[in-house]
Amino acid sequence: MKRRMIALMLTTMVFALQTGCGSASKVSAAKPDDKGNFIVNGSFENPEFDPWVVTNVDNVTEELDVYDRDTDAFEGVQSLHFYSGSSDVNFTAEQTITGLESGKYKFTGHIQGDNASDTDGTACFYVEVGGERTEIPVSLNGYVAWDTQELSGIEVDGQDVKVGVKISLAPGAWGTIDDLTLVKE
Repeated sequence: MKRRMIALMLTTMVFALQTGCGSASKVSAAKPDDKGNFIVNGSFENPEFDPWVVTNVDNVTEELDVYDRDTDAFEGVQSLHFYSGSSDVNFTAEQTITGLESGKYKFTGHIQGDNASDTDGTACFYVEVGGERTEIPVSLNGYVAWDTQELSGIEVDGQDVKVGVKISLAPGAWGTIDDLTLVKE
């Protein structure tokens, strides 16, 4: 009986580790693409979000998906799309990158859309290194009026880097996010 219980516990632990149970964030091993970008799927050309962790807070955002329309993309043909007509927009999308070489990095992100005149809401990109988060406010200025934000001089010395976006706005807000990059300076 004891052996069966131990075997069951070990099997459960192995399954949990393989499926990522207990982990709130997916992790990407540092490997730049051909443009030097360490963020995997930063242009959302992979419709499965992988390896992004996208959280629809309280499940209120009515539309939160990869939009396949090149007119709404900064680069390529797809982007991360959000919209809510009758409920709030409230979500995060983040990715953790491990194994970066020590040095300075630059984060860049692009967003377009409308905040439904919500001046009290939150719309930002963020970078977190060693538990210290820096938020970069973004503006939603209308259709295809892209707001490009950069954060340079990000010091990395063996820590993981988490990049993300947080949007918390009133009903009627909409937009797309695209071409997020983290490159070595």
